[in-house]
Amino acid sequence: MPKTKPQVRKEIRELLASKCAQDLASQSNKICSAFLQTRLYKESDAILSYMPMPKEASPLSITEAALKDGKALALPRVLPNTSIMDFYLIKKDVPLQSQLTKGAWNIDEPSACCENFLSLVGKFKKITVIVPGVAFTKEGVRLGHGKGFYDIYIKRLLEKCHETESSVTLAGLCFDFQLLPELPCESHDIKMNLILSPS
Repeated sequence: MPKTKPQVRKEIRELLASKCAQDLASQSNKICSAFLQTRLYKESDAILSYMPMPKEASPLSITEAALKDGKALALPRVLPNTSIMDFYLIKKDVPLQSQLTKGAWNIDEPSACCENFLSLVGKFKKITVIVPGVAFTKEGVRLGHGKGFYDIYIKRLLEKCHETESSVTLAGLCFDFQLLPELPCESHDIKMNLILSPS
């Protein structure tokens, strides 16, 4: 009998808890270094990244490189006590850390002074979204934490990009042990275009 979403989440969280933080950081750097060499990264004019939770695959090297390379960078902020998440544009001429504030689950989020990315989508031709998850399949099925933040936001982003003719690539970021042969999938679950992992 196939595993349920809560069962898979529990198993992966236990696996993550058992891993060495230093080893996971090294694997994250390996994933990011490989992605930064790709044509997709080089041609993207906007990168939507995220601030990782402890022991989550970390895109921080991509975040820092995007700023250094002059690309538009946006990070997520969650509206407290809702399933609503929006991405906000980080200013290039101000240090990143000074634009962040502690938000939901004690994760750094863009402060109120940053502009909402959705209102600026039309300025960008190629947008890449780095998407976290509990688990993925090689076919792009994603299992999130169960709150629906990314499914809801990506749907809004794709609708907006359809209006502006901007292209969007969804890239799931994970460790190899988070890549599973199959995952429970529902009609509202949005598939990734590619998966970034150490292997």
